[in-house]
Amino acid sequence: MSIKKVALKNAPTWEAALSSVSFLIYNVSMIDETFHGQMFNIFCKDYQTRDYPIDHPIKALMWDHVDFIDTLVSEGKCRSAVQENVERMLLCRTVYLGFDLFECPNCGNESMMPRCCHSRFCNSCGVKYSKQLALKATHMCLDVSHRHVVFTIPDSMRNWFRQDRSRINLLFIAARNTIASLVNQPLYKKLKRKLKKIKNQYYLYQDHRHARHFGMIASLHTFGRDLKWNPHIHVLIPEMIYDKDKDKDKLIPFTHFDYTKLRKTFQFELLRLMEEKIGPSFKKHKNQYFENYKDGLYVYAKKMDSDDTDADINEDHSDNIKGCINYCMRYAGRPAMAESRITEYDRLSKKVKWFYHDHKDEKRYDVEDDAETFVKKLIMHIPDKYFHTVRYFGFYSNASSKELDHLHELLGNQKKKNYTKEVRKAKQEAALEKLHYRTHLIDSFNRDPLKCTCGHILQHIETYNPLEKRKNDNEYRKECINEMRRMQIPRNGPCLGPRRTGRVLN
Repeated sequence: MSIKKVALKNAPTWEAALSSVSFLIYNVSMIDETFHGQMFNIFCKDYQTRDYPIDHPIKALMWDHVDFIDTLVSEGKCRSAVQENVERMLLCRTVYLGFDLFECPNCGNESMMPRCCHSRFCNSCGVKYSKQLALKATHMCLDVSHRHVVFTIPDSMRNWFRQDRSRINLLFIAARNTIASLVNQPLYKKLKRKLKKIKNQYYLYQDHRHARHFGMIASLHTFGRDLKWNPHIHVLIPEMIYDKDKDKDKLIPFTHFDYTKLRKTFQFELLRLMEEKIGPSFKKHKNQYFENYKDGLYVYAKKMDSDDTDADINEDHSDNIKGCINYCMRYAGRPAMAESRITEYDRLSKKVKWFYHDHKDEKRYDVEDDAETFVKKLIMHIPDKYFHTVRYFGFYSNASSKELDHLHELLGNQKKKNYTKEVRKAKQEAALEKLHYRTHLIDSFNRDPLKCTCGHILQHIETYNPLEKRKNDNEYRKECINEMRRMQIPRNGPCLGPRRTGRVLN
């Protein structure tokens, strides 16, 4: 066979050539945001009718309902924080948010790595954010058994916290005051015997010099497994308190949690705080809640370890702490449900099929919703801007960092282990290093993003940040989304291959 025939036989087809050329133009043109729109309109006029593969059903759903969310915001039926988080999620890992350009020093091959959105509605960014929070909390906690407590409210009270989301802060404070009352029960009885009236402070026993110190990590979940509005607080409490009264300076085991007192104290504190915030108009509702819930509000505080209260002080509790923290932090910065629970999204009928397992009987329930209804269920749980869904109280708070270091030293002396600040910080940095972009990809997918095909390590040569000098990027995000919708470009550029998932139906 002649060389000419071999060359013709191995020549790429016109479809492959078109795909290669279009992908090349895409990477070149996307560097300049004022240029790539004109190039695609001239070269790829038929891209508007093409069907591009979308891996994520939630992202596909939001792309189809951008106008619907904009309408809700313009009509005052949706918060601006929802629109911002959705838009940032749609632009995640695209050059519209900037990129870093790397080049191989050996072969000159270039690789462009787009930046992330860091929004609270992105599954990709939220997973990493949750892992970082969990790691920091794990290395901060005392190496003692911790109790997982869940503070809930009944259906009749939930709408109060949806009407005004600033009232959600009261759930945190009521949970904190409940634990403070439980820990300082001896102090309460002592003051009562002396006929001293205890003032209803915003933070109970905060400034009392004889109060016992406790630690607490609280995480807010606004949803149940069925995605209904159900705000509740997950709390992690060490079964060890600190008493420095009369120069005692010692750690005291605290393993008994009175369920009755937990329920009634949480009810009293929450209703008291709500009356202070809402005003006298809430007093009749407060009396009605006391009448309807005479046993208090439901609080879950089951012991996670064995029932043996005389556990060995030298026991390692890292697994106990890590497991509970991972659960509490799981949805700190991501949508209210995993995408694996969405079985099908049909764009023609605009129906979404998904499922959940009820925590009461663990049975699977399959649900079919209209696309707009399902979107409302998801965006309802996006927190407001600057709202902290994870908070630290007692000696776990930032203001008590020196006290926490001292407690670690006391516990280290008891267990004959090294819990100094330097050792804990070194362990935390080593754990966080595994979550860096490069190391995380290597551990998760066994792929080095900075390794060239020739075997050399890529070097950073340029950074493009279109948001660097923008104080308000709302209009910029809107322009980028409109341009991507107009050109129908997936986040990784045009692709002429088959779809990669069967969950999104057209």
